[in-house]
Amino acid sequence: MRRILPVIFILTVALAGCASEPEVKGPSQDSLKALSEEARTVQVQLPEFVREAPPRAQEAYSLAYAHTYLLTDMPCYCGCGSSGHEHNAHCFIQDKDKDGNVQWDRMGAT
Repeated sequence: MRRILPVIFILTVALAGCASEPEVKGPSQDSLKALSEEARTVQVQLPEFVREAPPRAQEAYSLAYAHTYLLTDMPCYCGCGSSGHEHNAHCFIQDKDKDGNVQWDRMGAT
């Protein structure tokens, strides 16, 4: 199950951020519940603007931190390329060094 959660996360982010047709149903309630549970296990200090955001945004940032490597392979289509975003991870994290220090981006909280 833990191996499939990152894949579900990618699909959830892609569908939530890029779906424009109403017939797209999105992830199941079970998969969303599993992602919420996983997000609660991520050990990261979220910045204040994320802590003040809705719970789903907080979960998205936690999961983006835990699975940045997956999001770097996912193109972003929300039009944020002019902000220097090269992939979906940049909507949440501008930079993350080897020690886990993060330069957060506000795009994912909006």
